[in-house]
Amino acid sequence: MQQVRFICLRNARGARLTAAVGVKRIRPTGRIVAIMKTIRLDTWEDFPGAIASIRKQYGAYMDPVFSMMGEAYEQRNTLLFRGQANASWPLLTTLERRAHRPFHILEYLEYATRGRCKIESYTGVRWNIPTFSELEREIEAHPGRSYIHLPAYDYLTYLRHHGFPSPLLDWSESPYIAAYFAYVEPPENDRAVFCFVDNTDGSKGATVGDAVITQHGHNVTTDKRHFAQKAWYTTCTKRNQQAGRDYFCPHAEAIARNDPTQDVLIKIIMPAHDRLRALRALTDYNIDHFTLFQSEDSLVQAMANRAFDIDDG
Repeated sequence: MQQVRFICLRNARGARLTAAVGVKRIRPTGRIVAIMKTIRLDTWEDFPGAIASIRKQYGAYMDPVFSMMGEAYEQRNTLLFRGQANASWPLLTTLERRAHRPFHILEYLEYATRGRCKIESYTGVRWNIPTFSELEREIEAHPGRSYIHLPAYDYLTYLRHHGFPSPLLDWSESPYIAAYFAYVEPPENDRAVFCFVDNTDGSKGATVGDAVITQHGHNVTTDKRHFAQKAWYTTCTKRNQQAGRDYFCPHAEAIARNDPTQDVLIKIIMPAHDRLRALRALTDYNIDHFTLFQSEDSLVQAMANRAFDIDDG
């Protein structure tokens, strides 16, 4: 059963946007009830207005420390965006899609580092990764209820960009880069751009055993496409007290707490029929396969998209 209530937003041009706020059952680990705001657009031209409305509501907050001192100080909030080619797809990491059991952090790191010598031999790049026992001590030295420490983050982002199953869910600071990933594939499904708001007031909390989403930042030395895509990442973990380990789990488990001050998720559904119009507009922003991936293969892919879709459609 799904209960839906509708709210009204207006974009920068004054156009009326319909937003459905639904109570949904998400079933990655059982019966989980989550609330997610959904904005359904009629045309691609409504996308900038929808982003402006989200940024107006969530893009900044008044610093609570200064507020307690009777001063007003506005802090900028980092909003993250993710595009998906089918609006019905849930938010899943590539690890969740590949593996069908939970991994704790140290176990995953053991999998991820097995072939490191092969990568280093092929690329000539050396990754300064601690030994297994050092990784275990590093994890134990950084306990946290509202965030999780992820060792070898630079190496893990490199693997994520090159196809190794990863617990990192990738996002972009740019809603237009997210829109490109939503629209680049030709299947005629409605597309989605998700917006993730880590917190709305500068603070975040959780109790032991809760699923926790941790936002991992942009400033890391890793693959160059990470910077081209203005990438950020999130992980979701849950503490198993009996095992004394933090396990990766679906993001839906944290979002299901329905806390209006943290882990807020907004879904923008965009019409499939505006795909070519969107891609042409994004080309004007210099967003295409080559600028985002910066490889010989992506250059040829960008040429193909231009020849057979953008110019020919």
